[in-house]
Amino acid sequence: MKKEKLTIKVLIENDQIFEEEYNSNQKLQVIVNKTLAQLKITADGRELKREDGTPLTDLTQRIEETDIQEGETLRFFKVAPKPDRDKEFA
Repeated sequence: MKKEKLTIKVLIENDQIFEEEYNSNQKLQVIVNKTLAQLKITADGRELKREDGTPLTDLTQRIEETDIQEGETLRFFKVAPKPDRDKEFA
């Protein structure tokens, strides 16, 4: 299998961004681990998503399996709590 290198950006809140080169056969967990270390954040409450908002929930998948493209920007934002609908109509 050919190891294709891709540059991938990861965006978090406050417009902080981490850019790194990865082999296409690396797992998504590698992207998360490097982002956490570089930006000095924790994964608690965060979700990795593609540019179009599609969640990347299986971090054991390889980059090539997810069809992430060269130069794509992933989002690793904290998940906002959903409002309690019962309280809205009180």
